Amino acid sequence: MNSEPTFSKSSPGVLAFILQHWKTLLIISGFSGLVALGVSFLIKPLYKGTAVFYPAVTQSISNLVSTGRGADKDFLDYGEEEEAERVIQILHANEIREYIIANYDLWKHYDIDPKSPKARTKMMRKYKENVSFRRTEFNSVEISVLDTDPKRAAGMANDLVHKLDTMKNRIQQERAKQGLLVVEAKYAEMEKRIDLLSDSLGVIRSKGINDYESQAEVVNKEYAAAVASGNQRAIAALQQKLDTLSKYGSAYQALSSELELLTEQKVLLERKREEIKTDAESFVAQIMPIDYAYEADTKTYPKRALIGLGAAFAGLILGALFLLAQQHIRALQGSDPKS
Repeated sequence: MNSEPTFSKSSPGVLAFILQHWKTLLIISGFSGLVALGVSFLIKPLYKGTAVFYPAVTQSISNLVSTGRGADKDFLDYGEEEEAERVIQILHANEIREYIIANYDLWKHYDIDPKSPKARTKMMRKYKENVSFRRTEFNSVEISVLDTDPKRAAGMANDLVHKLDTMKNRIQQERAKQGLLVVEAKYAEMEKRIDLLSDSLGVIRSKGINDYESQAEVVNKEYAAAVASGNQRAIAALQQKLDTLSKYGSAYQALSSELELLTEQKVLLERKREEIKTDAESFVAQIMPIDYAYEADTKTYPKRALIGLGAAFAGLILGALFLLAQQHIRALQGSDPKS
C-alpha cells in the first residue's frame, strides 16, 4: 500500500515543537523586537493637545431681555446631543480649517509644497490625521491635535475652540441681520401706509367729521327734533351734515379701523425689530470650556515599548510559521513517493 506522510504525522506537537526550536524562535523574536525598537527612534514623537467644552444651547439672545419668550430653553443649559453634533459640523468647516492652516503655516510645517500636484489633497489628509473632533459620552466635545511640537498642538486645539465660538456667533449675527433687513423694510412700508391713512383721515376731518358714530347719533337726534318742531332752517342745516356724514362716513370708518390695526401692528413690529437688532449686535459665548489644552510633557506617539513587543510577537509567529513550513517541506522531500 502506498503511504504518504502528512503534516500532522511528520510534525511534533505544538509544545514539543516550541521546546525543540525555542532558541531559534527566541533569537528571531528578540531580533525583530530590537530592529523595530531601533526604527521607532527614527520616528518623530507626536504630542497631543486636547481641549474639551460643552456647547451652549442655541437660542435668540433677545430671549434674555424679553419677557414671556424662551421659556422652553434656559440660557444656562448645555450638553445636548444635537448641539454637540452641530458644533462638530462647524469645526469641519473650510473656514476654520483654512484659518488654522494659515495661522500655523501648516504648508511649511507639514513640508507640503502648495504648488505641487494634489497639494490640497495631501494637506487635507495630513490635517485629518492630526486634528480630530468627537462627542464624548457626556455630550461634551473633545478637540484633539497631534503635533511634533507640544506648544503648537496645544495652541491649535485652543484656537479651534476660540475660532468656533467666533464663527458660531457670526453665523447667528448674519442671520439676524438678514431678518432685520426684512423687518426694517416691512416697518418702513407700514409707516408709509399709516402716513397715507392719516392724511386721508385729515381730509375727511376737514369736512367736519371727527367721530363718525357719535356725530351721526347726535345729528340724527337733532334732525328728528327739528322735524318734530318744524324748524326748516335747522332741518336744512342738519340735512347738509347728514349728507356729509353719509358721503364720507363709510370711508372714515374703514380708514379709522385700518389705521388702528396698523398702529397696533407697528408697535408689535417695532418690538420685534428691537429684539432682532439685539441678536444682530450681541456677542455671547457659545461654548462652556471644561479644559483648555496645555503643553504636553509626554509624547503620545510612538509608544516604543508597544512597538518593540508587537514586533517581537510578530517575529515569533512568523518564525514559527517559517520553521513549520521548512519542516513540512523536508518531510515531503524525505518521503518515498513509491510503494
